[in-house]
Parts: sequence; C-alpha cells; structure tokens
Amino acid sequence: MEKFGQYILLDKVGSGGMAELFKSKKVGIEGFERVLAIKRILPHLSSDEEFIDMFIAEAKLVARLSHKNITQVYDFGKIEQNYFIAMEYIRGKDLRGILKRCNEKNIKFPVPLAVFIAKEVASGLSYAHRQKDSSGKNLNIIHRDVSPQNILISYEGDVKVVDFGIAKAGSQSRTTTGVLKGKLSYMSPEQAWGKAIDHRSDIFALGIVLYEMLTGERLFKGDSEINTLEKVRAAQIDPLPSSINADLPAELEAKLLKALAREVIERYQNVSDLEADLGNILFELLRADPALSLKQFMHSLFKAEIEAELKKETMMVEETISMPLEKESLAVQAAGQTAALRQREAQKPAPLIQKKQRSYGSFIGYLIAVVCLSAAGYFFWVNQDMIFSYFDGLKSSVNLESINKKPAPQPEARAVNISLKNGNVLSWSGYFEEEGSYCTYNPAGKFCVPKDDVAEINFAAAAVPAIEPPAPAAATVQEEQKAPPVPEPKQAAEEEAEGRLTVNAMPWANVYVDGKAYGTTPKTIEDLKAGSHKVRLENPNSPAWETRVNISKGQTAKVSYKFGGGGKLVINASPWGNVYLDGALKGQTPLTIEKVSGGKHRIKIAREGFIEASRDIEIREGATEQVSVSLKREGE
Repeated sequence: MEKFGQYILLDKVGSGGMAELFKSKKVGIEGFERVLAIKRILPHLSSDEEFIDMFIAEAKLVARLSHKNITQVYDFGKIEQNYFIAMEYIRGKDLRGILKRCNEKNIKFPVPLAVFIAKEVASGLSYAHRQKDSSGKNLNIIHRDVSPQNILISYEGDVKVVDFGIAKAGSQSRTTTGVLKGKLSYMSPEQAWGKAIDHRSDIFALGIVLYEMLTGERLFKGDSEINTLEKVRAAQIDPLPSSINADLPAELEAKLLKALAREVIERYQNVSDLEADLGNILFELLRADPALSLKQFMHSLFKAEIEAELKKETMMVEETISMPLEKESLAVQAAGQTAALRQREAQKPAPLIQKKQRSYGSFIGYLIAVVCLSAAGYFFWVNQDMIFSYFDGLKSSVNLESINKKPAPQPEARAVNISLKNGNVLSWSGYFEEEGSYCTYNPAGKFCVPKDDVAEINFAAAAVPAIEPPAPAAATVQEEQKAPPVPEPKQAAEEEAEGRLTVNAMPWANVYVDGKAYGTTPKTIEDLKAGSHKVRLENPNSPAWETRVNISKGQTAKVSYKFGGGGKLVINASPWGNVYLDGALKGQTPLTIEKVSGGKHRIKIAREGFIEASRDIEIREGATEQVSVSLKREGE
C-alpha cells in the first residue's frame, strides 16, 4: 500500500513496458471515497519528451469519451516526477483471462455470450469513431489495439473497452506510416503492412476477437512473430469457424466473415452496422437478459477469485483507516499538477501578473488556522466512535427527538412464538404491529420482521412481563449538560431470573448460545438468564445460521431451523437449449438455478432440430455443480 498524492495505491494489478496499473482509492472530506484504477508511467519514461507528449495526448483523447462500454477517465496529471491517469476501476477479468479459464475447465465459450460481448465492444467503438471536435469536424478516432487483453468483463456482466494507449485521432500526426503499433495477432492486413488505416481496421480486429471466442482458437498464430505477421497480411480465414464449432448459426458465420474480409471495401463500412447485425442474431440466440447471463457465467468461472477479492478489500479498508492523513493540502497538490501540465503545454511564457502581497504575519496566521483545523479534523476522524458514543449517551438522557412525538407502542405482554414462512421460529416476550411489520423490544433495541415473512403467530397460555421500550426523558437545559445517567443496580431477583430454551434443527446441528457449545439438536437448555441471547446453529454440509431469542422468567422459548438451502446448478450449452430439471422446464442456457435440493437429479437440454442431451448429476449442499454440453444437429 502506497500513498500517491491524493490517492492510496492499494494493489498492483498489472504492469507493462510503459506503465504500471494500480487498484487505488481516492479519499476526500466527509468520508468520501472512490475506488479507481491508476495508470502510472514508469519512472525511466518520465524524461522521454516524445513519450510524455504521446501520453498527454492519450489522456486528453480518452477523457472526452463517455460511454457505458468505454472505461471512464476521471483525472490525469503529474505527482512529483510521475505522470498518471486516474480511471474507472472494473471488478472483473479481461477477455484473455476468461478464455484461458474456459480452456482450463474444458468449457466452450457460450455462443450467445460471445455475440453479446462483441456487440457491446462494437457499441463502444462506434461511439469513439463518431466523435467530433468543437467545430463539428470528425476526429476519426481509431483504437488500433482491439484485443482480448483490452476488453474487460466485470463480474456484474458489464463489457468495457480499455487502453486507448495507441489510439489516434485523425488530426494527430505523430504516428508514422510504416511503423507497426498494436498486437500482431489482432492487426488488420493493412495495419500489418504498415499502410494508412481508418476505423475499418478496428472492425477487422473485433472480428478476430469474435472468431477466438466462437472457436476457442487463435485465428492468426505463427511459430514466430514474422510468421504471425505473414498470416495476418494474407488474412486467410482457415479453418472456417463452423469447421471447429458446428453449432454456429450460418448467419453468424456470414457476418463474422464479412468483418474479416481482407479487402477493406468488402468489410462492414461502419462498426454500427456490425453492432446492429450482432444484435439481431443475439435476439434469436438468447431471450434472457444477456448481461445477467454474462454475470452468471462470470460467477461460475471465478467464484473463488470473487470471494478472495472481497475478503482482500475488507482487509484493505482496515489498513487504509489506520493510515495518517496527507500533510500536504489536496488543493495545493491539485494546483501543482495542473500547473505542471499547463507549463508543459504552454507555447510561450505567459505574461506576469502582479498580485497583492500579503504580510508575513497574515501568512503565519493562516498557516496556524489550517494546522488547527486539520488537527481537529484528524482527532474527530480517529476518535469518531468514541465521540458518537458519548453523544449517543447524552441522547439517551435528553432525547430531543422524542419531543412532540407519540409514545412508543407497547408490546402486548404475552409470550409469543412467531413462525416464519422459511420454517424458522422466533420466540418473543411480546410484540406490536408497526408499518407492515411485527416488532418487539429487547435489550439491544427494537427488532422487526416483515408481516409478509410471517406464517403464523401463537400466544403462550399465560401472560408474562414484556420488555418495554426505553422511556424518553424530559428535555431540560440542565439535563442536556449532564453526563449519561448511570443505571441503578438491578435487584437480585431480576439478575437471577431464568428461563428455558429448546432448539431443533433439520436434519441436525451443533448448538451454540452466546458462543458456548451445548451439543447437538434436539437440545433443551435449562437455566438461561432472562434477556436476549444469540443462538448459532452449525451443520458441516450447510452455511451456519444465527438468530437472537428473548428468554423470559419461567418461560420456554423455542428455536427451530431447517437446513437445506441446497446447491447451485450452472448449465451452459452450445448452441443454446431449453433446460429441464427432473422433467420441469427451467429456462434457456446459459442458466443458473439456485437452491437445488441435495441429491441426484436428471438434466435434459433440448432444442428443436437438435438431438437432446441428458445428464445425471448429484447436488451437494452449498456447492456449485457445472454442466456444459454441445448439442448436435439432427441427421449429422
């Protein structure tokens, strides 16, 4: 973890020959935080005038782009001797990593999702290609490096085009004809020959990426860079995608080959036309929400990584909280960055402006004020928990919010068992209704459950004392200045009040009350002190379950819970098919089915004109089972 001006560099997520990429956080006043990606130029390049000019031009170019399929740039500048770009951080993987994971798991990339990703990339490129300057003239922006490494897929199903590092607007002249820029395997033929290119070069590159998603194989890959370059220049589409993946619709292959035409004039002339054709094909292939389907696919591939990243983020939050504040004012930093860039961009020295000089004494006064305010802010930030606890104590003594308010509702003084629709049972000493919920009071405060979640309410035979809500104190000036009142000692009879708890679980569970083990269910625990207790049930085949229960003097509270959330089933098919689980239609692939009961099941995937595929599977509690099939056409 490293401080970088107003940013905290949390983790290095990538590096190349020109720059490092960090997952970062920007921290501001009032607890403002934003997670960003910081692209920081390597130190040895900071003195390269030509490179820095190119870097600044890139930042200016990308900063003007704002589209859902292009990573957003928020800031760029220079901190000390390091140039940087601050951009949108995407929680996910690049397409190269996704294709690699599919290969490792022997999973075919779902055709509908490949079409969806290509369509989204085309949408982002189309937006960039259409950009105009302030006079309305087309900027002729070309990405020049459309490749799997530069396509990010978030864990939520978003598709982003990244790294316009060698993108070029038509008005710029720094790129020399005959100089190759981009990854060889994803170049257009004209780019590989070093000829002048236009936006149709990006269309060819996107076609290469789509080919790789649909077939699982690289289109142009030679034994050496020279051999690869020769293959790109020849632009022979061999083998045809349908010879590798027989499940490809003929229409999709035709559109793909059009994007991969060797002659520029035979290709799509605008990427928006390719986007439209892919959209029409996607509609025929997938009737479900494609972004949701992509999200489910990502979670099936990277479940462990997602959980590990969330855990790591939690640890980083704890570390950043303990970091001291920057000594330098953020405003001063920002001014310094801006001044450095303006100085570099200036064509001639700016005229000097005489400013009114302030006295040295005034400067010292301002400096002392800033230091005092900063110290006070830092003290409040570090000790906020203690401060808020203190004022919460005052509030309990003088509850100003209670003035002109109706008294809190009183729970009916009868023990009650509330059965929830999920099979669980809550035992309360009393309850009242409020805003569509059933509520009670316990020593920790008010606790409510929605009425829609309640199946049945059963009262105990005898009335018992209910736990009452805290009574508001009278608000007076003298009381506002008092410290929180010290509660009077409880009577011995109250402290020794005890009740009983019975615990049941299906199929069984280890029982813990307030962290103490009491054996396995069914279990009756005698002589529990009256009041609120935390009950935890653990079964090695399922996630643990916790609840709180109120114990009343002389009464028996009950807790029941049924394990059996089941497992998850992730189904992929190429081409898409209808999914039947134990004979019941569940939807179309790609499909994720939650809470499938443990045990053996039969899956059938069928589609008209194709031979149905069946699989026998076994679901384990809390586990994810993945099924991937290839449907064969009838008559083949």
